[in-house]
Amino acid sequence: MDTTKSSSSSIAKIFAHVIQELLQKTTGKKFHISTTIMQIPSIKLSGDISSFVTYYGDYNGLMVLNFEGAAALEVVNSMLLGMGLGEEDLPKHFSSDEVRNNIGEFTNQVIGKIRSTIQLKYDVAAKANIPAVVPITVPLSITMATKGQSEMDCLRIIFTTENNNRFHMELAIEPMAWQPLLDGKGASSF
Repeated sequence: MDTTKSSSSSIAKIFAHVIQELLQKTTGKKFHISTTIMQIPSIKLSGDISSFVTYYGDYNGLMVLNFEGAAALEVVNSMLLGMGLGEEDLPKHFSSDEVRNNIGEFTNQVIGKIRSTIQLKYDVAAKANIPAVVPITVPLSITMATKGQSEMDCLRIIFTTENNNRFHMELAIEPMAWQPLLDGKGASSF
């Protein structure tokens, strides 16, 4: 078994479940995660709105959330309704500043929760930059300056909203095979 790929997939699952959990908590709606993690050659900013954030420290990578306009509008309006905003005050178009600002805030919450989840589970830490949110008209490849795409595991996971709108997360994760050094009681495992 290739432990490097399985470790990257394990980390990607943490990312996916945190996104699903935060979306469901902030909106009160169900979000489906695809049953497949796709290995892709590179990551891109695509769709109508993309947000991205790098994380660095004991582990390094880049997370991108790519939304089609309908998915971004549904997600943001569901969040705003969950916070008590009235229907009449909701954004009407995915290109509004309010949609981009809320996608950025959501991305910031996601990366914060992911970092704390990984730190609790694996006892490793990372910092993150402030997420950037950009409107997209043509897909753009994106890389980390410190690593080439060939040096990163690139993965994609698809999400579906209650209204059947889709968005996806793409990750560039440095290849890793994390093995426990200590058993559950704090003793060396070797």
